[in-house]
Amino acid sequence: MSETWEALRKKARSTENSIDVKLVSLNKLTASSHGGFDIDEKTVSSRQTSFRTVTTEIEGLIEQLTNINDDMNDVAGAQSSASWASNPAIQHTLRRHREILRDYGSEYRRARDNVDQVLQRELLLSSSNNESRNPAVNNRARGYDMYLKENDHINACDRLLDEQIEMAMSTKENVARQGINLRGISNRLHYITKKYSAINNLMQKIKTKKQKNTMILAGVISACLIFTIFWIIN
Repeated sequence: MSETWEALRKKARSTENSIDVKLVSLNKLTASSHGGFDIDEKTVSSRQTSFRTVTTEIEGLIEQLTNINDDMNDVAGAQSSASWASNPAIQHTLRRHREILRDYGSEYRRARDNVDQVLQRELLLSSSNNESRNPAVNNRARGYDMYLKENDHINACDRLLDEQIEMAMSTKENVARQGINLRGISNRLHYITKKYSAINNLMQKIKTKKQKNTMILAGVISACLIFTIFWIIN
């Protein structure tokens, strides 16, 4: 099982590095924006295509890393009684990988929303430039303005949903950790019970002997009371 753990750990590191590279590429889409009014619509369209491609790749990598973390948690939980799995360093590694996943998820959502807003703004500006060059296009900028406002509302809802998902993931991690701890306690109790069965038998004998002595003492006291009553009556 330790070999499986090491393989999953290497795979997690590789996936984390891939996510980091893709996040850099995503942020470069914003850095390449000059923010001026002379914006070509073809350039904006090409940048939007790159944006969709990079976000799809990052989401796939985050899902893959989530599955790897779940597999690592299952391996450590199934072998909680083993010496290598009970090492505190293993639990620290699990927590660290979960924290990295959570940080990457937050960073991705922040960068995605930021780039999306910049691209939408550039698209609006490029449409306005086309409209100024072609008077036959009417109310186009107004339509895009309404679209941007609606997109802002959708992004706000997405952020609220992301916060709820992060809370659910945190709760899931806490429950998983508690489950691992309970399994470890159960295994220790089972081990102690088997190891110290002689002590359990001795305690049971002591209890039986104490009950027997109590019954004898009660019988002697009862006999003495009865003898005293008869002596008083006679």
